[in-house]
This record gives sequence, C-alpha cells and structure tokens, in this order.
Amino acid sequence: MRSLKIISRNLFLKGKSNAYVLVSFSVAFTCALLIYLFVADEFAFDKHFSNYHQTYRLNIEASDKSNVSCNLPGVLYDQLEQIPGTEEYARLQTYMGERYITVDNETFLDDKFFFGDPEIFQIFDFNFLTGSADNAMEKPFSLILSKSTAEKYFGDSTPIGKTIRMNNHDFTVTAVIEDMPAQTHFSFKFLAPISSYRIMDNNTLTQWYVSAFNYYFLLPDNVNKSEIESRITDAFAEGNGISQEERKFKMALEPLADIHLKAPNTRWDNAIKGDIKVVYGFIVIALLIVGIAISNYVNVLTANYQDKVRENSIRKINGASGFSLIRKQLKETSFLLTLSLFVAASLVYLLLPFVNDLSGKELALNLSLVPFIGVSLSLIVAGSVVYPVLFMQSFKIAGFRKSQSVILDLKNRKQHLRVRGTLVTFQLIIATALIASSLIINKQLYLVTKTKTGFDQENTLVVVNPYGDAMNKRYNLFKQKLEAIAMVKKVGVAQNAPAGFINNYTPVWLPGGEDKLKADLGQITVDHDFLSAIGAKFIQGKNFDKNIRYDEQVGIVINESAVKALNLTNPIGQKVVVQNNAYTPNNEMEIIGVVEDMQYFTLKEASKPVMYFIRDWGKHNIVVRLDEGNYKATLQQIKNKWNEVEPGLPFTYQFMDDRISLNYASEISTAQIITILSAIAVFLSVLGILGMIVFTVRQRIKEIGIRKVNGAKISEVLVMLNKDFIKWVIIAFVIATPIAYYTMNKWLEDFAYKTNLSWWIFALAGVLALGIALLTVNWQSWRAATKNPVEALRYE
Repeated sequence: MRSLKIISRNLFLKGKSNAYVLVSFSVAFTCALLIYLFVADEFAFDKHFSNYHQTYRLNIEASDKSNVSCNLPGVLYDQLEQIPGTEEYARLQTYMGERYITVDNETFLDDKFFFGDPEIFQIFDFNFLTGSADNAMEKPFSLILSKSTAEKYFGDSTPIGKTIRMNNHDFTVTAVIEDMPAQTHFSFKFLAPISSYRIMDNNTLTQWYVSAFNYYFLLPDNVNKSEIESRITDAFAEGNGISQEERKFKMALEPLADIHLKAPNTRWDNAIKGDIKVVYGFIVIALLIVGIAISNYVNVLTANYQDKVRENSIRKINGASGFSLIRKQLKETSFLLTLSLFVAASLVYLLLPFVNDLSGKELALNLSLVPFIGVSLSLIVAGSVVYPVLFMQSFKIAGFRKSQSVILDLKNRKQHLRVRGTLVTFQLIIATALIASSLIINKQLYLVTKTKTGFDQENTLVVVNPYGDAMNKRYNLFKQKLEAIAMVKKVGVAQNAPAGFINNYTPVWLPGGEDKLKADLGQITVDHDFLSAIGAKFIQGKNFDKNIRYDEQVGIVINESAVKALNLTNPIGQKVVVQNNAYTPNNEMEIIGVVEDMQYFTLKEASKPVMYFIRDWGKHNIVVRLDEGNYKATLQQIKNKWNEVEPGLPFTYQFMDDRISLNYASEISTAQIITILSAIAVFLSVLGILGMIVFTVRQRIKEIGIRKVNGAKISEVLVMLNKDFIKWVIIAFVIATPIAYYTMNKWLEDFAYKTNLSWWIFALAGVLALGIALLTVNWQSWRAATKNPVEALRYE
C-alpha cells in the first residue's frame, strides 16, 4: 500500500507528462479492446455447434477455381447413399429471398423461409423450446419457427397447430426453437421440410438443371475427404450427362468454420459473410496503434533523462540496487497502464452501441477479455520499459558524483536521438499508410457504388410486386395510376432489377454452332419501358419498340459481357439460339440492342452475360424513375396508389442507392472503421510529435536563446527545429507507400473491377502527414522562437 501511495504521488507530481501518456494508452487500449471483441466474434462463427470440426458444406468449383458455388440440385441427394463415408448428410435451401406470408388473414413480407431435410438436426444443434426434432418435419408442410418469429406473429399464445400460408400453401407449425446465435453463417425464421416440394414443385427435387440446395455433411475424422469429393463429382457428372473429357469442375468439401471468413466470393451463397483479410488487417492495426502508444511512452520516459538519472543516482548512493530501480519502474508503468485500461474499459462500454450499429454486430464486454487483458498488459509493460531502463542504466554513478550533472557525450546523444527519431518515424509510417489505405478503400467503394453500375441510379425507386396469379394485372393497373403523379417520369418492370440477383440462366449459341461455342446467359424478362426507366446505357442498336410486334416476339437486348461470351463482332441483327423460353421457330431470337453491363450481385464478381426480353410473366421489380422534388410527399402518393390497387399487401420499396449499398454493407462499414482508426493513429502520432518537439525545445532552449541574441531570425530558428521532422516524414512516406500499396492490392483482389492505385493517393497521404507534422511542430517551435532570449538564458 505504501509503495502504491509513493507511485501515485510521483505520477501526480509529473501530471502533464503522465496525463499525456494516460491519454495515449487509454485511446490505444480502447481501440485494441474493441478490435479484440470484433475479431473474437468473427472467429467464433459456427463454433458453437458441437460437431463443427467434423461438419462440411459441399461446393462445386471450376477446375481453375475461378468460380465457386454452393448451390446444387436436389436430385443429387438420391445418389449420396451409394457413396461410402457419407452416412450423415442433409440439404438446406437458404436462398429464398423475401416472401409474402399470411397469418390470420393478414399479409406480411418476411424472409429467411428455409426448406431442409430432417437429418439437419443430426448435423447442427438446435434448442427446441416446443416440439421435437424427431417428428417436427416428418410430414410435408409442417413448419418450425424461431422463438422471435413465433412471438412476432402469435404473441404469448402457443403457435403449435397454427397455420401460416406461403406461396398458396398452408404450413402447420409443429415446433419452436431458440433463436440461433448471431455467430452462425445461416439463420432461419421458418424451416419447412423439403418433402413439401413434391407437391409444390416436384421439378426442384427431380431435375439436374435446378440447383437450389446447400448440402451439409457430418464426417468421421478418419474419412478420406478427397475420395468422397471424387465420388460426388462422378455422380454429379453422370447425372448431368457430362463425360470425363468435358469435366471442367470438381466438388469440394468446405469446413464449416471456413464459410464465414474464407469464402467471400462463393456464388449463390446466402451465408453471413466476413473477410479473413479484413480480420487480419484489424489485428495488425490494433498492434500498430498500441505500438504508437508504447513509442509515445518511451519518448516521455527518456525525454527528461537528466532528472531521471539524478533521481536514480541518488537512490543508488543511498543503497538502492539496480534491480530495485527496475522494479520501481515496472510498478510505475503497471500502475499507469492499469489506470489506462480502466479508462479504456469505460470508453468501450460507452462506445459499444455505436460500434455495434456501425458493424452490425452484438458485441459486449465479457469474461473472455480477462486473459486477453492480462497477457497483453504484461507484454506491453515489458515492451514499454526495456529501452528506457537500458538507457538509464548506461549512466555511471561516478560521473554524477563528480559533476552533479548529466550530460550525454556526442556519440550517445546521436544514438539517443536516432532511437527517438525512429519511434516518431514509426508512428508516421503507420499514420501515412492508414491515410492512404482509407483513401483507396473509399475510392474503390465510389467505383462500385456509383461509377460502374451501368445504369442511372439517381432518383430511382424499386417497388416489389409479389409473385402470384394477379401480379401482371396488379402491375398494369399500378403503372396506370402512377402516371398521374407529377414527379413520376417513367415506370418499367423486370423480373430482376439491378443490385439484386439473377435467378434464371439459359444456354445460348449461334445457329449451327451448338458444339462450338455455348454460353450461359442470365434471362431477365422486362416490359418495353424497363430499360429506359432504369437508365440503361445503349452501346449499339435500340430499345424495344411498342409499335413493332417483332421486337416483342423475337427481339432480345444483350449486355457487353454477352457479346464477349458469344464472341460477336457485329451483334445487331445476329440470330442466336436460346434453349429456354424462346417460343420461336428453332428457338431463334434476334439481337436488337447492346447495353453496358448493369450491376447485379456485387462487383466482386465479373459481370454475367445477360439477355433482356419481353414476356408476359416475371413482373416482380417495378422501377419508378422520379424527378427532383419532394420525395417524402411523392412516396406517400405512390403508397396510396398501391393501396388502391392492392390493399391486402404491404407496400415494399427501396431506393436504388440503398439497394446498391446493401450489397456492400460489409465493405462500407470496413471503410468507416478504417477511416476512424486512421484518425486515431494520426491523433496518437500528433501526441508523439508534440512530445518530441517539447523535448527538443527543452533541450535546446539555451541554444535558441544564444542564436537569437546573436541575430538569428525567427524563421531560421523554425527551420532549425523543423528540419529533423521533415526528414522523418519523408522517410515515413518512402516506407509507408509500398506497404500501403501491397496491402490495398491484396484487398482489391476480391473485386472483379478495381480502382487504380494512382500515385496521387500516396502523394496526398504524404502531404497530409507532412502538414499534420508541421502544424504540430510549428505550434511549439513558434512559442520557443518568439520567447525572450534573456528569459531563456536566465533560467538556463
């Protein structure tokens, strides 16, 4: 207790420098704790399942791994029984999107309506609150609800035996399960048996061309996974009539724990996704920010070394051992860092709601932090005192007895300044690299959300028109009513609007060239007005003409990727054979126009070849182009028109900007976090530079006074004090540029369309770092240069 009082008193007497250290470590520890919670959450995905280490998802991937998909046909299930080692497996359909459901004659729009095999309960752990895993899905159209979904639709009353209608079929609730943890790559609200498809749509279970299911396997530890993958590949090829020579794919069993972080580009994957590169990046940033705080502390401990050496020398004269002095320094450092941790924990508690909102997580302080804090604190304390202790121990007590002053010889002074300069340069490297990275990430996001969309996203609304027998009539009437609203410029419809997905593909080839070149084109049904309403950018040809019947029956508009896939030189007027939905002699259709690629999925994938054609079905996404004006009032008018047409269905819409942003929610939050961390690194670097210039001014105050007495100008004094800092900024820029370039180049590998790593980004980062350093230095330098030299010499 007595030593604690002494330490507290010493820290209080050095209030200014210790407050500076307290701020540095409190900010750094706050970042480190928040990043630890984020990283721990990311690595925890799917590990709550008791058999996660033996659970795998089946993927199909191209031989060159350029394309990976987790969606496979339901009929493959029938072949797996013949493959040794696959005793426990199940299908799960997760890619369903939003669906209209009816409960007690009231209609709602909801999502996460899954279909699965009963064996899914043998692979994954579910906590049944009512009902049983043994019989909850033994009959078609039975239905399991999550706890929150049951409460949403049935309140406190029991849902068992109640009916929910979806897709014109009644599902009966047979069980309720506890909501799945947030760290699960899939999460359902409704789960129905796959056997329901035998009545709903038997093709989904019997046709090889219908890929709609994820496959999960529970395998023994000693099983030969390569053998299983090879046998499933054979079964898939045989079912699709693909010969050995034509195979350009293979099956791969993906560990359950890898799905969230290590499969960012898997197609048709409805899993909650992270990115292992981002996680590793955050870990590195946390270490670097703590490194900046340690550098600041080392600079503080060694800044006024004369006072510290005098104190240590007096203690040694009075009998203190070298070890006791080291122990004293460790105690002071531990006390100061522990105090910083308490401040950081309080800040984390206050900041968690903001961080959760930004990251979309549910992070919370928990006991897992205790061992992390203990180990980290020990390492940081040790790392913080190594150099200062060695530096102080280098002074001889005999020299102090003789002169009662502490003076570094020229060699040691230069060495000490190099160490301190290295620490400041280290801070500037981190700040410069983070500034450049933040600029590049934001530039990339601007490219994918604004520049490369291929259509005009401004003032564009997408209204969901539910599938069903009345959807065409509903659209036509709704469109007619919308034309009476002043701000509505254009209305069109498509089966799939951009920034969504494409759920229909068809093989297409040139007449007579079926065996030469065949391409899979996405099929999107539209009306005559869709392409103009969405602002599609025509490169060649024309749009569909309402007055030309031929356009409607035979014409198609394709995108640039389709032109390349079909290897067309002069596409306009070219006939192509369309395997599905052509309804023309020889299934031939004619290309009447070519548009720029419009962004579906995300630009992490290359654009898909797409054809747009007119059919009287699939009028699902209504696109409404608006003029500038009062959007709130116009939206209310549009909603009123919808309610006139279909009062029994909710009005569901998205602005196109929001629709695109949802595709990049993870990248946008990453950019925001990196920007904030960059600002924090800059702030801590400013503290480091400020400490360094204060030390420099203090050490050279007599020199400054003598120079001013001898006629030195203020500008000359400023140059003298600033030149070392400019040198350190330049060195930091030279080192940070290749680091930031390499790091960002790796991050951009996940995108099919990449921004240029332009030289001006790195130059701007360097200029910003230089400006920040000079502003910080000049503030103290100006005060020193303008001080009365007589006062400076008198106190020296």
